Parts: sequence; structure tokens; C-alpha cells
Amino acid sequence: MTLAALLHFIEALLWCVLLFTSIAGYGALLLRLFKVGRPSIALAATSGFGVVIFLGGSLNLLQAITPSVLVGLTVLGVLAAIFLRITFTETESQSEAAPQPTSSSTVATLVLLVAAVIFAVRLGATVHSGGYQAGDDYNFYLGTPQKMLQLHHYAADPFSERRIMSSIGGNYFLQDMVLAVLPLTALQMADRALGLIFLAFLAYALSIEFRLTRTQQAIFAFLVFFTPQLQFNLTFVLLPSALFFALVYLVAHRKLFTENATLQALLLGAVTGVIATTKSTYLPHGVIFVLCVAIIHARRRGLPAGIKTLLLGAIACFVVMAPWMIASHFTSGTWFYPLLGKGYQYSAYGLYPAPSGAGISIILHKVIPFCCPLILLVALEWFLGDRDEQGEAILALSIAGLAATLLVGISTGGDSVRRYNYPCIIPAMLLLYIVFSRRRNAAPTARQWPILQAVTILFIGYTAITTWHQKFTFEFDQIPAGLKGAFHETPIVPASVVDEYAAVQRSIPNNAGAIASVTNSFLFDYRANDIKIADFPGAASPPPGWPSRGDGEVLAKYFLANDIRYLVCSYADAEIFDEVAVQILNDPSRTQWIHSEQAISLRSHQQYAELARSRRHLYDDGQIYVLDLESPATTPFDSPNPPPKHHNQSLTQAPNRQ
Repeated sequence: MTLAALLHFIEALLWCVLLFTSIAGYGALLLRLFKVGRPSIALAATSGFGVVIFLGGSLNLLQAITPSVLVGLTVLGVLAAIFLRITFTETESQSEAAPQPTSSSTVATLVLLVAAVIFAVRLGATVHSGGYQAGDDYNFYLGTPQKMLQLHHYAADPFSERRIMSSIGGNYFLQDMVLAVLPLTALQMADRALGLIFLAFLAYALSIEFRLTRTQQAIFAFLVFFTPQLQFNLTFVLLPSALFFALVYLVAHRKLFTENATLQALLLGAVTGVIATTKSTYLPHGVIFVLCVAIIHARRRGLPAGIKTLLLGAIACFVVMAPWMIASHFTSGTWFYPLLGKGYQYSAYGLYPAPSGAGISIILHKVIPFCCPLILLVALEWFLGDRDEQGEAILALSIAGLAATLLVGISTGGDSVRRYNYPCIIPAMLLLYIVFSRRRNAAPTARQWPILQAVTILFIGYTAITTWHQKFTFEFDQIPAGLKGAFHETPIVPASVVDEYAAVQRSIPNNAGAIASVTNSFLFDYRANDIKIADFPGAASPPPGWPSRGDGEVLAKYFLANDIRYLVCSYADAEIFDEVAVQILNDPSRTQWIHSEQAISLRSHQQYAELARSRRHLYDDGQIYVLDLESPATTPFDSPNPPPKHHNQSLTQAPNRQ
């Protein structure tokens, strides 16, 4: 470890603390409009994420996402937090909500110290990722926020499947707020560092609102920090998980409930909008939760109150998402995939089956078993939980988790059921401890509640341990690897790969556009050339769609008609990808989404190979080639030398979405 590495480590943590403070400052500004003075950090941050994502969407439309603008935005938010004097908890509620110390305060202190150590270690490990997902991050997720920062907006990538299907851009804007000061190696801090900090304040705020004892507060904090969220790639997981906690916190917040139901409804919708902008598959969970809360309000306060909650929530959700949806419509052909259109996604052209095209047997095998624990969770809270409005807030999240898991699981053909639902499911599971803690506090002499508390702790602990050792993500290994990388400033790829991509880019003329199906798209400078990313070539394309049924010549004409003259391909990795793809296509247990992606990529690689034999090579090092689609080859194509051993095989692993 060097002094420079230590200083960079401290700088990264301080910048993320400032970002979180800034977000809370914007939330405090919004709350001041509703005459809420000196809000807690938890409430201010919950409100602030909606403001910041809306501002980010507006800056995106103005093509004004630059480092200086992002730093200025952060400074203004920090000043707002200082001048509006955000607090750890609302002063008005401290006297009535704070739990009294108990005889087990020593135990509470020890447990809280353990939770604090886990939090600190996990937070430190976010400064540098312990590893990146080969099939997703290198060829898209690492490069997208960098491209946004270079071009000052979420630029069009009509040939990128993930550009259309993954997110409308809110997550990438938060990543750019990190990259405004920090290097690309700190990219994951937008999700993991901000998410952990937010979780810390929410764990405390929820404990206060649900009036847990000190020991219960400490145990709940321990469970929150000890239970990891499944991190398969750079897709946002931790921050959305905290935002689902925030939805319950808003409903359980006594002051909002009694004094400002309008603000409560607006914030519920705004948080749902934020969640949806980080990952499209998270939208159903938030919408169903707000719908459940509207039903609760209708039953308790009357039908007009329920309708008001639903309408205000929908309006706030739309306002937060609107700037990003407008940009998505212009760049990807859909306001929001797939609810408002398929856009440029491959199934819009009918060439290959859609992700939801899996047979009923795969749906039953992959979705229903995963929902069984959620059914049990809902049943426990329905029959054993408190049926006041706070208790029903927890029940609403469990119902939303169950219903949305079914919907998302079916719409994705049973693909990645865990990952697309974990951010909602983990909070719902952890809140079961609060359910039984409240019952124990209300009836301290009853024996069943301590037993159910203990069983809940064991169940959560088992889930946490199995997640740490999950074979596809290796969560446990990420912490030591992340800490080691942070203190030793380990680069993402070797310097030789950086030099190779610099040589590739120098060979691309700037007189026309290029399309790149490459292993490391994040190494390009998108200011120097108009480069479109084709992460799964053929899986997304402008009308009339990628001509998969034609040969290489037809594809070349299609590219040229779309102002694409140069083709860049990591063909050595693509050849290995194709070998794996054939095996996957012969595996009937894989979902239709995976089968379609593999078939599409195989066909596009065949077309690329045809073009490589007939077009002039501007660059070819045995690993990557650059083709001029307008210029025929002057000599017969010769097989290149064997590829160098330095490639990271990012394209060699088909994405395992399980």
C-alpha cells in the first residue's frame, strides 16, 4: 500500500459522503416547500433522490452532463444541507419515539459495534470492485457512464440491447456524479457506497419509527449490514434495496401520516420513479407497493384518500421519470421498455422469440419455487403481524415483492428471477424481524414472539450466508478483493490492453460512424469518433431491423444506410463465445431470452466473418479488426495470427442470468 493509494481511498469515501449529503440537501429543499423544517437525514435523502434524478434527466435533455456541472450541483446540495440544518432524526418525534434503555444495553452495544465493523468493511470494499462480470460490464456497463460524461448526455446506442432493456439512465447519472471526481475504478460506489450509507440512516430511522428497543435496534442493524444484496454485475442493487426500505419508512413515518398525507403520497411516487430509472425490472415492485398503500388509505381514511394517494403517487413517479423517458423515446424508440413499446429490441421485428417466449415448464421450474418463501412471508405477516398502518406498510412490501416477482419472472421467461427481484425481497425479509419485535414489545410475557424472533434471525442468517457463497457472484470474495484493489490501485485491465484499444481507435477515420462489438468498450474515447456499441450484435437495431436472414453484404448495406462505415470486432473472443453459445443453445433448461441472445450473436458473428473476408482491414492484430465497409479487400483474406494471451475473455462467457 502506498501513501497515494491511501489518499485516493480516503478521497473516494469523502466524495461519496459529500454526494449523499448533497442529495439530502436537495431533499431538504423540497421538504421546505411543504413547510417541513430540519428533516432527518433519512427523510431528506429519501426526498432528495427524486429531485436529483429529475435534475439529472433535465441535464441529459440539455446535453449538459459535464464534470464541472456535476461538481457544482453537488456543492449546491451540500450548502442546502448545511443551511437547512438536516438532523439525524426529527426533533419533534424524539421524545415519543426513542426507545428506553434496557438491562441488555451492554449486549446492544456489542452487537452494534459488530454491525458498525461490518458496515465499515463493506463500505471500504466499494472503493474498488473485486471483479467485474465478464459478459456484461466490460462491453457495456463500464463504458456507458463514461460515454455519457464524454458526450454530456445518455447518447443514442441503437445497436445496444442493454441500452434499451436495462435502464432509462438514472443509474448512469449517479455513476457520473461519482466519476466527476473519481476514476473509473470507483464506478460501483454510486450503487454500493451510496446504498450502504443510505441503509445506515434508514435502519436507524425505521428502528425509531417502529419503536424498537436498543437491543432490537442493534440486531436489526446487524441483520441489515450482514445480509448482502446479490451483485452479479454493475447493475444497481444496493441503492434500490435501500429505496425499497425508504418506501416502508415513508408509510410508517408518523409525522407524514398525521400531518402531510399529500407529501407522503408524492414522495412514494417519486421514490418509485427513482427505483425504475435504475433498473426497468424494478418498476412493478414500486407500483404494486403504492397501489397497496392506496388500498390501505382507502380502507382506513375513505375512498377519496386512497384515490388521492394513487393519483399523486402516479404524478410524482411520472415527473421524476419523464425527462429520461423523453430521451429514451428519441434514442431507443420506446418511452419505457417493455411497457410502453419494444423500441429497437430484436423481438419488435419478429426475427427471434421474445424473452417471455419460454415454455410453461421453465416458468414453473424457475419462478414458482422462488415465490414459495414469499408466499410464506406474506402469510406470516398477514396472520401474525400488527394490522395498524405501520404493520400494513411492511405487509404491503411483501405483497409487492411476491406479485412483482411473479410478473417479472413470467415476462422474462423465468430468467434471472433472483437478481431482478432481490432489491425488494431482501428488505421484505429483513422487516419480518421488526414485525415480531413489535409483537414482543406489545406483549412481553407471551412466549411465541421471542421464539419467532429467534427463528427469523436464523432464517435471515442462513439466507445471508448462502448469498455470501452464491456460486455465480462470490459475494464473500468481493470484499477482500475490493479492499486489496483499493489500497493497491489495481487497474481494470492491463496497460497492454489499453494500448491495444488506443491503436484500434487511431485506425478508425473520423469521417463516418463505426459500430463496435468489442470486449472492452469502456476503453474508447467517444469524443474522437462516433462509435455505436453493439453489445449483443443483432439484438437491437434501428428499423427495419438487423438483417439476420441476409448475408454479410446485406448487413453492410444496412450499416451504410445507417451512417455506419466502420466495423470493429473483438473476433478472437467472439470465436470462443460462439463455441459456448452452441452448448447453451443445446441446453433445454436455459431460458428463451438466453437462447435468443446466443442465436442472434452467432448469426451476427457469421455475417461479420463474411465481411472480414471481403472488406479492407484498417487494423488487425489477431485479436481485434477494423473493417472499412465501403472498401473491398485488395488481397485475399489471410487468417490472422493466434490471438494474444492478454485478452480478458469478456465475450467468452455467455451471461448467466440465474
